Amino acid sequence: MRDRPFVFCKSVPPGTEDIPGIWENKNGTYRVPLNAHSVLGWPLPTVEEVSDAEVSSFLAGSQLRGDLNGFAKEHQRKMLRKAFAVPGAHGWAPPGAGKTLVGLVYATGVAPTGIKLVITKAAARGTWAEQCERYTTLEPVLLMGQTSKKILPDPTKLYITAWETLKFWVDAIIEARPAVAVWDEIHWLRRPKHTKAIIQPDGSVRFEGLGNSLDAARKIGAVVPRKLGLTATPIPGRVRDLWTQLDIIEPWQWGSFHQFGIRYCGGQHNGYGYEYIGMSNPEELRARLRGIKIRVSRDEVNKHLPKKRREVIRLGIEDQDKPSAMKRDLARARKGLKRGGEEARESYFETLLMEAASRKHSYIEGRILTALKCKQKVTVFSGRRIDCERLAARLKKSADKIPGCGMWWAHGGTDPSDRDKIRHEYMAHPGPCLLVGTGDAWGESVDLQDTDLALISMLPWTPDKIIQWEGRFSRLGQKRAVLVSYVIARTTADEHVADLLLDKLPHVGEIVEDAAAEEIEEALAGVDNSAGAGERLLQRVAQLTSP
Repeated sequence: MRDRPFVFCKSVPPGTEDIPGIWENKNGTYRVPLNAHSVLGWPLPTVEEVSDAEVSSFLAGSQLRGDLNGFAKEHQRKMLRKAFAVPGAHGWAPPGAGKTLVGLVYATGVAPTGIKLVITKAAARGTWAEQCERYTTLEPVLLMGQTSKKILPDPTKLYITAWETLKFWVDAIIEARPAVAVWDEIHWLRRPKHTKAIIQPDGSVRFEGLGNSLDAARKIGAVVPRKLGLTATPIPGRVRDLWTQLDIIEPWQWGSFHQFGIRYCGGQHNGYGYEYIGMSNPEELRARLRGIKIRVSRDEVNKHLPKKRREVIRLGIEDQDKPSAMKRDLARARKGLKRGGEEARESYFETLLMEAASRKHSYIEGRILTALKCKQKVTVFSGRRIDCERLAARLKKSADKIPGCGMWWAHGGTDPSDRDKIRHEYMAHPGPCLLVGTGDAWGESVDLQDTDLALISMLPWTPDKIIQWEGRFSRLGQKRAVLVSYVIARTTADEHVADLLLDKLPHVGEIVEDAAAEEIEEALAGVDNSAGAGERLLQRVAQLTSP
């Protein structure tokens, strides 16, 4: 295993001094991270993988239940072979690949007598606790709330906390000195500070600040010796999103964010400051990532799954609703726009997105009613809370007409424990049944693979979300051949969002190296590819996520 992340030398090849992570000391010598050795043409003084026999011994560990050797798939063993060999590893695997099991085996294998920590989304804490009880002898302990408590140094427990509340627990975690940390959905840390828009019942927009978990994560990453990051979408929108993840898994080896942005993100000064919205030196970046990255392709997972299908429904103006209720909201947003300011512009566009979503309700209602009559299980992802509530109220009338039909709805304002209960009831229901939710609440770290039809009624802003959303339905354990249907209203804000996604998806594909896909016609389920932005979007999505 690599035990030293750096080597010290008297010189480096000319032109390599600016590679992020290479540091010139005061005495003229250089500190070079191991992940830069391949770029410099130096051999890596490290073991790249442990043997399969060693992985088998970990799968039969005393803290695991039963014999997992026959249960773990080859792609999961592949992740473990690399992860056990290095102090920090970054597992890139598609949604539904069984990353939770990999994380549990890793934690018990590298630190059987040490403190074990999992950091995940709040919505996924229950799933990790369930899987912990299923596969291990460890007792799951949830670190919840905004008031921390002392963490007992007990190696028989698995401590599980959330990104959303990490800043409240950072001091207690550091004091406990975990021996291993599993960073689930690590891409969530792409920004140090950000906000989210909340649509109020009256149509106005409130911007809610999200806690800065990045500083807390970096402090923990600096003291935990063994680390495994897990994600299906390492580049949510731009290449720049990688830096925070890499800096946690391999502290101080990737330079500053500015250095990373200049070298790998096409960083340029725009007259006001630097922006890092492009991509540069991709071959060098891929070479450095090979030391930390564990890439599992969709093909490796799909051989265990039923085939996933896609379609794009582009509603013409004549097929759209004309929501009179939105006229008032649009007028209010336009009035606010005249006052100027970034928040006013965002509020206006949020209202345009809501208006576009409202135009699809009749089509969605008819489509769902047909599916429920065929005893199918249906999930609808809306984009915002208020749209989720309005759509659910309308769809309940249709669901009530179907004998034995179950229906649930929930968004980010629903308590996580209530969402867990809803998920269990939905998954256990034989059908027909319907789940209505927002993509933000249900689009990550949730198992919804027992679904026949998944309707995406509002496109997300970033590629990671669209890939993650699809991943809720195509997962290990899936038995239904799910159809993912994207509904796009022509001449509305939908098409603008589609174009923004199309601008970002190529960068994701090049660095992630996940462009292997089926033929376009097969992936798009017979959609006319000449129609426009929506179809071009699905073409890119297919390249990243198709079987």
